Amino acid sequence: MSPDSDVPRIMIDAARLCYEHGQTHAQIAAELGVSRIKVTRLLAQARAAGVVEISINAPDEPFADLAERLCERYGLRKAWIAPSLPEAEAARVAADQAGAHAIEEVLATSALVAIGLSATLGRAIDRVAPREHPPGEPIGCVPMAGGWGGWQHGVNPGELAQRLGRRVHGRAYGFPAPLLAPSAEFATTLASLPEVQQAMELARSADTLLFGVGSLDWQTSQLQDSLSQAEREQLAARGAVGDIAARFFDQDGRGVDSAVDRRVLGLTLDDMLGVERRLLLAHGAPKLEAIRVALAAGMATDLCTDSMTARGLLR
Repeated sequence: MSPDSDVPRIMIDAARLCYEHGQTHAQIAAELGVSRIKVTRLLAQARAAGVVEISINAPDEPFADLAERLCERYGLRKAWIAPSLPEAEAARVAADQAGAHAIEEVLATSALVAIGLSATLGRAIDRVAPREHPPGEPIGCVPMAGGWGGWQHGVNPGELAQRLGRRVHGRAYGFPAPLLAPSAEFATTLASLPEVQQAMELARSADTLLFGVGSLDWQTSQLQDSLSQAEREQLAARGAVGDIAARFFDQDGRGVDSAVDRRVLGLTLDDMLGVERRLLLAHGAPKLEAIRVALAAGMATDLCTDSMTARGLLR
């Protein structure tokens, strides 16, 4: 790290005291005159900024036994598991790093990737290692649904496709339509446009799907500002437990017929099942039931989650 770097000096000092001198968080806090919580945050930021790089010489992924049990239970090809750390920021960094690693591994055999609506996926994409000289044909990145206009209040699939495309020197394709049309009739009109049909067909032809799941916790849902109270109540009354890019499903993994579903411009649940490899990135207690249903219904072939969620999925 060069002396004129933008990385704070205190972050470097904390990293050296921890990793070069073996001091505890309490000792570092006393030495630097900060709290232990601040030390934890500085060390997490040091790893995130690349000040600290840790290499472990072992063949297995973290929590290999837990991952194997998940794969056996739900018929997964592979599971990546991040530690559920007590400090929120450190836990988020660990989950994002695991997500990036999972995406990198899946992309190694991908040609065309369809990308869903997920804040977790967005943070993981931002940590995917850039490809300076990608081998072969550039990877295609296409949204699996429309997005939002105006001031952004969530994560657009189109934006995520562009961000991933830039990181892997791939090509990003647009989806010229909103995620949710104002009405079912307007959605039908938009879906008939040639450019929207082309985007849909391209997404359906993807060999890889990257997506997250939402729950009916409207305080954290990416759809919180897009659904009316009547629509929310209808979804709950019809047994919805979660969604993938606004396509809601019930406890048996079946699509929920609703006013919301008829407004969506994007892949259906059946379309998604037609994609060969499907990586789900999701974790956390509020989403546990939605993740469990998605896995039991075969919506994902691969999973990236944290250790607490993984253990919950095995109970």
